[in-house]
Amino acid sequence: MSSSYYDYYDGSKIFSFLSNRIGLPIDLVNFLIAQIAALCLARLFRKPLRLASPEFRHMVCLFIGLLMGYFCFGKQAIHLSVLPMLTYVLLKTVQQHLMGNVVLAASMLYLSCIHLHRQIYHTADYSLDITGPLMVITQRVTSLAYSLQDSIMSRKEINSNTTERLNKDENRIDKIPSPLEYFAYTLAFQTLMCGPVVFYPDYISFIEGARVDGAQKDKTSGTEPSPRRAVMYKVAGSVAAAFLYLSLAQKYSIKVLEGLVDPTSEERSWSALYLLWYAYLSTLVVRCKYYHAWLLSEAICNNSGMGFNGYDNDGTPKWDKMSNIDVFGFEFAQNFRTAIASWNKNTNAWLRSVAYERGGAAWRTARVYALSAVWHGFHPGYYLTFFAGGLFTVAAKKVRTFARPLFLDSRPKKIFYDSLSFLTTRIAMTYATVPFVLLHLSPSLAFYG
Repeated sequence: MSSSYYDYYDGSKIFSFLSNRIGLPIDLVNFLIAQIAALCLARLFRKPLRLASPEFRHMVCLFIGLLMGYFCFGKQAIHLSVLPMLTYVLLKTVQQHLMGNVVLAASMLYLSCIHLHRQIYHTADYSLDITGPLMVITQRVTSLAYSLQDSIMSRKEINSNTTERLNKDENRIDKIPSPLEYFAYTLAFQTLMCGPVVFYPDYISFIEGARVDGAQKDKTSGTEPSPRRAVMYKVAGSVAAAFLYLSLAQKYSIKVLEGLVDPTSEERSWSALYLLWYAYLSTLVVRCKYYHAWLLSEAICNNSGMGFNGYDNDGTPKWDKMSNIDVFGFEFAQNFRTAIASWNKNTNAWLRSVAYERGGAAWRTARVYALSAVWHGFHPGYYLTFFAGGLFTVAAKKVRTFARPLFLDSRPKKIFYDSLSFLTTRIAMTYATVPFVLLHLSPSLAFYG
């Protein structure tokens, strides 16, 4: 490790010996240790703390979250407290019908400042930084603020159309949470590091034990269903994704595509078909990092009792309410919209709540992609990706509406259409996501060129 790497990283260095031994950066080692510890500690909420008071459960969530934040980010962890404190003051002082808009503006401004600082000074120094948890906290505080805003709009019936769109009664919040409830919610250790975003009513139901009501209890024992099988399945998927990433990251490194900037590079001699194939494989390898982190985070939620979503038709418990990724749904999607819906699903729900369902219908897609781009940061690659994503989403919808009925009159035609749409979706997704990974403008434009 370079000296500058250790100078810039503020998290704990107690496991530097392990980092040097296994060859992983210390920030990633700390992330793994924190998440594995969270997976084990989550079990406390289903056994020893199951009958504890809500206040004590709040305090445990908050304490472990603060401890994890300091362990992974050191003095940078102060931002994990400043942003929630700032937005809580706004919740207490701003008029309720403006609450969501003001909190969204303030939290995005704060997050943008941290993004810019990281982009200017520390872009390549380390992989784990404070912007990740701050992005999750931004989702939480804004979704809470809009829920409070919508509750008063619904009561006063300001706009019946808006009320109809935003009539998710389960997400309504009638009063501002207490400081303990609020800070425990924003800093809960189960999802602090990499999400998924948990909406406030779901968090409170988990804390107060209402997540499994009488109709949902196990029919034979009268107890809530065990998440053990779901946890084991997701941990296994997370380990498999990590193994694939570690095995293939060097062979299909995305950094190879940065060589396209050099006119004399070997990559410039590749055919367009091979370049696209390599880009697909390299972005697939990068996605394995996300699959690993999200599946592990979901396992942590489930192991604490969070995420139960009723039963299948055959009586099997579903623990997918906190699911952030449908791996097979994304990788084998037959259209761009399905692929997007399968990726970062809870963030999609957040974007729908704070952007898509607000304002006029004419610019819905543009609002969603613009907010998503700014939420991620200010690297040009993000904006190329989300511009292409918005373009492909609209174009794919129009083409599908026109072309799909032409292929439904026979099974061979339908199979041909499905195969062609799958291939087209994979090409479009690769084309759109390479800049997201490259980040910078020059290599992204060189790849497009």
